[in-house]
Amino acid sequence: MQFGPLKLKRCRYGWMLYSGPYIGVCFDRYGEYSEAEVAMMRRFLKPGDTAVDVGANIGDLTVPLAGIVGATGRVYAVESNPETFNVLCANLALNGIKNTRPINAFIATNPNVETGGPWGPLAYTGDVWKPQFLALDHLDLTTCHLLKIDVDGKELEVLKSGVGLIERHRPILYFENDVQAASAELLAFAFGLGYELYWHPAPIFSSTNFFGDPVNHWAPKNLLSLMVIGVPRERELVIADLRSAKNPQEWWTG
Repeated sequence: MQFGPLKLKRCRYGWMLYSGPYIGVCFDRYGEYSEAEVAMMRRFLKPGDTAVDVGANIGDLTVPLAGIVGATGRVYAVESNPETFNVLCANLALNGIKNTRPINAFIATNPNVETGGPWGPLAYTGDVWKPQFLALDHLDLTTCHLLKIDVDGKELEVLKSGVGLIERHRPILYFENDVQAASAELLAFAFGLGYELYWHPAPIFSSTNFFGDPVNHWAPKNLLSLMVIGVPRERELVIADLRSAKNPQEWWTG
């Protein structure tokens, strides 16, 4: 079904309203988005847990997260762009999701940070409303089991805004790290929080997708999200199937 620039389809985790060249194409062709990321987060969450999704976009990963933690769990879904946030809320409503709190805010340590990025100066904040700024620490969570961050190069600022939360609750960290020039500082900060780090290159296409479409739209290059999993050192948990990051200067070379 078409609603202006948006489409609506029944997808792997429910009804999804979507548009766009990446997430939109995935839902339109495959009925899912980046199932490799969903599978990774599923490994570290159980019913009743609490997850924070920073950079929730339209809910492409928020909706499956809500299902993973179940009715007794909680998801805090943070999206800074007002128009995208409206679609996020629509997707939560379309699927009757009650365990997720959507938050329209730009996560940062203070309101003077640079809000522009690779998608333009207003991509994160929209061109009508001024952004509301929020530090993760101000969420005042009583528990947090997983913190997922995908904000196109501003992951370090998000981590800095949540040092108190991370120190109190020691969640699994799952953050994007695909800007090589910013990688060393980001990894060094995560190491400094007392985490062991692992690379997770997550392809957004899966041949076993919900719609059964075998054609990779992005072939021959398989488009992926370059993610990093962070495990608190005190857990002494080894992720044997992922390559560990040994030092901040290291970069994923495939």
